[in-house]
Amino acid sequence: AFSGCEHEACALVSMHDLGGIAKTRVRPDGSTERGFALYVGGGLGAGGWRLRTRSAAKAPAPSAAKPARENLEGLLKGEPLASEVGLGLVKMVEGAQNSPLLKRISGIRRQLAAELGYLLPPVRVTDNLALRAREYAISLKGAEIARYELPQGFQLAIPSGRNAPALEGTATREPAFGLAAWWISDQKAEQARAAGYTLVDAVSVLGTHIAELARRHAHELFSRQDAKKVLDLAAVEQPKMVEDLVPKQLPLSVVQRVLQNLLRERVSIRDTGSILEALGEAALSTRNLVLLTEFARQAIRRTVAKRYLDPSGNLPAYFLDASIEQAVESAVQHGEQNSHLSMAPQTIREILDRIQRKIGSPEGPVAAVTTAGARYFLRQMVEPAMPNLFFLSHNEIPAGVKVVSLGVIQ
Repeated sequence: AFSGCEHEACALVSMHDLGGIAKTRVRPDGSTERGFALYVGGGLGAGGWRLRTRSAAKAPAPSAAKPARENLEGLLKGEPLASEVGLGLVKMVEGAQNSPLLKRISGIRRQLAAELGYLLPPVRVTDNLALRAREYAISLKGAEIARYELPQGFQLAIPSGRNAPALEGTATREPAFGLAAWWISDQKAEQARAAGYTLVDAVSVLGTHIAELARRHAHELFSRQDAKKVLDLAAVEQPKMVEDLVPKQLPLSVVQRVLQNLLRERVSIRDTGSILEALGEAALSTRNLVLLTEFARQAIRRTVAKRYLDPSGNLPAYFLDASIEQAVESAVQHGEQNSHLSMAPQTIREILDRIQRKIGSPEGPVAAVTTAGARYFLRQMVEPAMPNLFFLSHNEIPAGVKVVSLGVIQ
């Protein structure tokens, strides 16, 4: 009635006009006109508030966000080789591919490809709050195989010789090879270097540890798919050889097992052509896995022996007494698919004691020469206690290589 507008929205605007009229048209007592105007204005304001409330109540509520789909399949996937680090070591992996540790792992993969002829699968590195701040753990197919702690502000000092002077620090063992070492502060690094010690920083310690474990467990990491890739690469240059071998003569699983046996003793499989040719010839007479492995090793004898040669090209090696070789050979049972050693545990322990008394616990790779029939099983016997002792058969020594005797194991 005051504004001549029937719409509630216009009444809300007219309230301000009415308020202005109340201020200019005042009755003699000065109360009625002003109070009426304020009352109407208050009523219009309350009506507008109720209108907005009803509109808000009628408005549909925003739909709740749908929860993200949980990827349960991801929990079932295990990495072949992985490393977890504590929060104090996270800086090693900052910067993604440009981080110090990931650069080091990339170099390790290239090194192992050249050294063993096998491309290591990517190594996954994550943080783990359950570890100590400066601790790391390395796992193989989901199972932890190593753990070590890197103290803050220290470097690992490894003596270059046995007569290196003692250092002020904490005695420890280098994790990759078990060498005696010292943790020394960064301030004493130059002093240790002048004394003939090799200094290793935290990134190098972890990287070397991963590399050594990758070599030691390469045969476990080498999958059926890896074997297929090896055959595919060989088929590019020698397609007929690969076609005749797999699956006509040998199934892919047997070829994989032979390559795994070679990697287990750190024999490079880069000369794939020679290995496959040897398997093709041996498959005509046997499918025994142990015998096939020995045929392959003899075909790449230069690669097998190269690791143990001295700078002069000679082969320093131990020899075994004939009685030990005959005891092992007589206990071997050859089957159609595989061979097994049937020897009493006490006899095995006696042989191991004889070997350890003569050789001890070598820190680096040491070779021993024996017969082809005993070689494989002697290596299986000593591998858990003496991983750095490797056996070569007489047939695996290349022509022209002189064997220098280090002694006879009796």
